[in-house]
Amino acid sequence: MRDLGSCVGPISGEHIISESVIRVLMGDGDFSVGGLPWLAPDEERILAPQNLRTNCLCAKHNSTLHPLDDAAKYFFSSLKSYLEVDAGSRHALVSGHDLERWLLKTAKAAAVSKNLARGRAPLSGAFSRDAVLLDMLDDPRHWPEGAGLYCTMNTGDRTSNHKRFQLQPLTNAQEDIEALALNILGLSFVLLLEPLDEGKYPFLRGARYRPGRFVIAYPASTNWLTVSWDDGRTHEPLTMQFVRPMS
Repeated sequence: MRDLGSCVGPISGEHIISESVIRVLMGDGDFSVGGLPWLAPDEERILAPQNLRTNCLCAKHNSTLHPLDDAAKYFFSSLKSYLEVDAGSRHALVSGHDLERWLLKTAKAAAVSKNLARGRAPLSGAFSRDAVLLDMLDDPRHWPEGAGLYCTMNTGDRTSNHKRFQLQPLTNAQEDIEALALNILGLSFVLLLEPLDEGKYPFLRGARYRPGRFVIAYPASTNWLTVSWDDGRTHEPLTMQFVRPMS
């Protein structure tokens, strides 16, 4: 963000994954990471939240982007609670555009700190949309047509509510990151940063673009996590049937 010429204050430590999201995932347990280039294959390591930081934002821009951290915390905590506890019918509302931009910010922080890799080799940190990435972080209207969050699950799919956030970069021929495969608490998504081309991205054929609601149904109650979008489109819900909590 230095290209904006508006940085203020020293470079500050930014959590690669927001500390508030880490604490939601931890619950009463530990937080572990795996798949990073500085870990052995299949190795997982328990880290304290303060150890997953990188110096990549000035104090001003760290503060400016903080509302995206708040939106992500609310999304993760609401979804986790709805998947784990039947406490009667509940409803939460979150901005989908804020969630998309948090995912982009998180991926960029992981990339520039050399924590994203292909195999064991760290990626350069370059994104295919780097020229307009700041605009995309600043305003949802700068996202290309068809870019954004896709849910690759269908109603009736079975999933396990693992307390995980998983991110895998998808690159083009130049090794620039142009999409991210995501798993959030057992739900599968893709964040596409380019205009949709089904010939190039066949795995998105039939995927829900910017899902409008996650419905978690219990035998005697229903929970709704509504995701709001300001793009003039109709957004389909995804309904999940509660089976049992994960230990």
